[in-house]
Amino acid sequence: MKQEKIWGYFQGDGVGVFSDSRVRLNYLFRKAERISGGRRLKILNIGVGNGWLERCCFGRGWETYSLDPDEKAIAKLVSDGIRGKVGYIEKIPFPDRDFDVVFCSEVLEHLSPVQFSAGLQEIRRVLKDEGCLIGTVPYKEDFDNNMAVCPDCGKVFHRWGHLQVFDRGKLAESLAAAGLKVVITRTRSFLNLSELTSAGKAKAFLHLLLGRFGLAIASPSLYFHARKLP
Repeated sequence: MKQEKIWGYFQGDGVGVFSDSRVRLNYLFRKAERISGGRRLKILNIGVGNGWLERCCFGRGWETYSLDPDEKAIAKLVSDGIRGKVGYIEKIPFPDRDFDVVFCSEVLEHLSPVQFSAGLQEIRRVLKDEGCLIGTVPYKEDFDNNMAVCPDCGKVFHRWGHLQVFDRGKLAESLAAAGLKVVITRTRSFLNLSELTSAGKAKAFLHLLLGRFGLAIASPSLYFHARKLP
């Protein structure tokens, strides 16, 4: 599945779809802050989205880079002084051992098995020794509930362009095969409680509780942190 048009839309006219991503991205940012120990990091975020994570890292004073196939999404960041390149995860256009941290959140599920394997190898290549990969993927997604049919051609496709389903075992094995040591994997439900009604907060609390145990009903993400082995 070619996904350039999907992300051209969602990172352009449809960028509002990322309005709920701040809680998830802030969680990843805080994890990187802990890793930094106060030192200035050089980071790469793969997949622009709405650019929130890049702008947050840039505001923190870190050397910040972004990678995305969409030229317009990269151009928006560059106009704000953030460095970015147009490209793909399976052929990352940066040198070996270049980054302290690579973020990859809600990206890997969009890759074919070949792209996924190549992408993890590329991430390992551009990480410094002991550098960290931090990210999320959907946890045990129910594909059947997210399929759609094109009314023009009749093609059946995943509405977000997902190609893979992940659980802890699959993700850990894949990271290890790429030479990345798993530090932690954890199920999380990233909900913005401050914007919910009382009833919504009660429902959200239940989702958070279920997500903590990795139950699919909560539609949680699988958070992961892995380190490059020397």
